[in-house]
Amino acid sequence: MNKKLKNVLLVSTAAAMASVMAACSSTPVETIVVETAAITETTAAAETSAVITEPAVTEQTAGNTDEYETLELDSDFQTYANTFITNFVEQWFPDYDRDTSSFEQIIDFAHIHMKLNSFDSIVYEDRGDLTFETFTTEQLQLITTKYFGMIIFDEQLTALPTPPESYGDQPAGPFYDDGRIWYEAADGEMYNRIGIVDSIVNPTDGTLMIDFSIYTIDMDRYWSLTMDELRGYYTLTPEQAEADPLLTRTGSGMATVGVAQSGEYYLINYSVSN
Repeated sequence: MNKKLKNVLLVSTAAAMASVMAACSSTPVETIVVETAAITETTAAAETSAVITEPAVTEQTAGNTDEYETLELDSDFQTYANTFITNFVEQWFPDYDRDTSSFEQIIDFAHIHMKLNSFDSIVYEDRGDLTFETFTTEQLQLITTKYFGMIIFDEQLTALPTPPESYGDQPAGPFYDDGRIWYEAADGEMYNRIGIVDSIVNPTDGTLMIDFSIYTIDMDRYWSLTMDELRGYYTLTPEQAEADPLLTRTGSGMATVGVAQSGEYYLINYSVSN
């Protein structure tokens, strides 16, 4: 199913973004603004609530519009960028394009993100022969606004199939019923991948372009990690990640992000090579 996303972009006006995008000299896109001041999310793993200020520009080519600005990755900025990208890398998020990807792909992201970051919010429900993992549409919208800068409309959700009561050829989800999103319950998944940002460039169009490497944490090491130790991997520089004997580089990727009024990123495009 490849329905075009009906979305409301979570971006600010040019005036509100000025403090974040001062180095961009950007031309704002036409958007419908969504108020986000009250949006919060309970998280535990690849998540951060830090508001990132404008990083310093370390390379700027005057008079050559074919060259982009490369942004300096200080410690806090590296950690924030790694954490944002890891949210997608860790769950094997497939290639994404805001204009063409299905809204079901975003719901899939929200489902796994909640399992990893706010598991207590998942409610298990039995229906016939099946057990489902469910969460509310309100919880879904918190994630879609935060990570994709959009909401999914009620008519899109209510058009989803209702959860079945027996095994069959149907997909594992998403399903919709009674104000909740439903997925057939599963366990045993491995989420031992992290994203390490190699560089960020500013194309001066109001977005940022992120190049990153994908690393897999040694399995024995991964299962022994505390949450604080896992978060420690999000602070690594490319050089530190490459030198870590318990990390294996398994792929690379590129993401285009917008910058919300808060200074946080939301995903526009994403592609990986594993």
